[in-house]
Amino acid sequence: MKMFFYRLQRSVRTLGVIAVVTMVAACSKNEEPETTFACSVLVYISAQNTLAGNVDNDVIEMLSAVSNMGDNDRLVLFLDDNNHSRFYEITKHTTARTLYNLTPVYQYDSNLNSATPEDFDRVLNYFFQNYTAESYGLVMWSHGSGWINGNSVQNKVPRRSFAVDTNQGTTTRMNITDMGVVMHKYPQFEYIMFDACFMQTVEVAYELRATAKYLIGSPAEIPGRGAPYNLLMPIFFRKASPDNLAQGIVNAYGNYFNGENSYYGGVVLSAIKTDELDGFVDVMAVMFDRYSFMDPTDTKYADCQNYYDYTWNKTLASSSKAPDEYDIKGIMQRCVTDSSDYVKWEAAFNKLVPYRNIGKTWYSAYTYSFLAVDQTQSGGVSMFIPLDKYKNDYYFDFYKETQWGKLYDIK
Repeated sequence: MKMFFYRLQRSVRTLGVIAVVTMVAACSKNEEPETTFACSVLVYISAQNTLAGNVDNDVIEMLSAVSNMGDNDRLVLFLDDNNHSRFYEITKHTTARTLYNLTPVYQYDSNLNSATPEDFDRVLNYFFQNYTAESYGLVMWSHGSGWINGNSVQNKVPRRSFAVDTNQGTTTRMNITDMGVVMHKYPQFEYIMFDACFMQTVEVAYELRATAKYLIGSPAEIPGRGAPYNLLMPIFFRKASPDNLAQGIVNAYGNYFNGENSYYGGVVLSAIKTDELDGFVDVMAVMFDRYSFMDPTDTKYADCQNYYDYTWNKTLASSSKAPDEYDIKGIMQRCVTDSSDYVKWEAAFNKLVPYRNIGKTWYSAYTYSFLAVDQTQSGGVSMFIPLDKYKNDYYFDFYKETQWGKLYDIK
C-alpha cells in the first residue's frame, strides 16, 4: 500500500491554491456585504428520520442558555422534519423556551430533502446571505457513519455518510464527497461539530479540510440524547474558552458524558486541526512507505480498537462486507515497529488532534450495551484500511474516489 504522496499532494495543494485565488478574485468583483453579526452559528437539523423525537429537548437546551449570547450574535436553526422545512432565529433576547413557542423567520413552501447536496446548498446559501458575520460555526445534527457511501444498500444494511431523510416513502443519504463540494463554495467555519455518530474519521477530515479550522466529532456512536447544548452555548459564542473554541467544545461535551456521575455511558470525542493535515499526510506517507499495513491473514488488527465492528454488521453481511473502522492510533501501534518512527508519527498526530476527551465506554444502540474503549490505543479518530478482502464490496470503489483514498495506490 504505497502513497502517491509527492505527485498527489502537489496536485491537491495546487488545486487548493487555485481555488482560493479564484474565490478571492470573485469576491473582489462585487462589493463585500456589510458585516452585521459578530458570530453566526448554524445548527443543521436533518430530523426526518428516527431521531425526530430528540429535537425538542436539544432546542430547549439551546433556549435555556441564550443569556450567554452577545447582542450581536445569532443562533440559526434549520429544521427538516415531517413539516415544511424552516429556519428559526435565536438571539440573546429570545424569550421562547420551547421549539413550539418559536416562530419561523423563513419557511420553504415544501419539505426539503436535507440529505441531498442540492438542498444542503440551498440552506447554506440562505444562511450566508442573511447572517453575514465576523465568524461562523456549524453544527451538523443527524445520523452519520463517516465516509461510507450513503447511496448503497448491501444485504439490507443501509449505509450513510451524513443525514437520513425519509421523505415520501423514500430514503436518502448524503455522501461526504457531495457535502464537501457544497461546503467549499462558502466561507470557512471556525468549527464544524458533528452531533452524529462515526463522523470523526481521517477520510472525512481530509475531504472537508478547507471548510473549517476545526472538525469536532466522534469515531464511535454518540449518546442518543446528543450534545449538551446548554453547556455548549457559552462556548459557541465565545463567552467561555474564547481562545480556543474547539478545546472548549470538546471539554464541555466530553466531560458531561465521561464524568464520574454521568449516566450516559461515555463518549469518544476529539477535535482535528485542519491546517495540520498536510504535515500529517507527509508523515503518514513515510510510514506507509516503510511499513506494511496490509494483512493477508486478517489477524494484525484483531485486537485493535474497532468502532464499527458490530454483530449486526457481521450477521447481515459477511465479514468482508462490514467496513472495519479502526482507531488510527491503534493501527500505527500495530504497524510502526521502530520506536523512533512511532514517536515522529505520534508528534504529528498530536498536532493534528490537539484536543481529546475519551471515555472508558460508549453506549451502542446497535448492541444495547456499553462497549469498552481501550484508552491506550484510542486517539479519537478512525481510519479505514483498504485490505484485499474489501475489493469486491460496494463501498470499495467509492472509497477510492475520496480525496484520502486517492492518496493510495489501490488497484
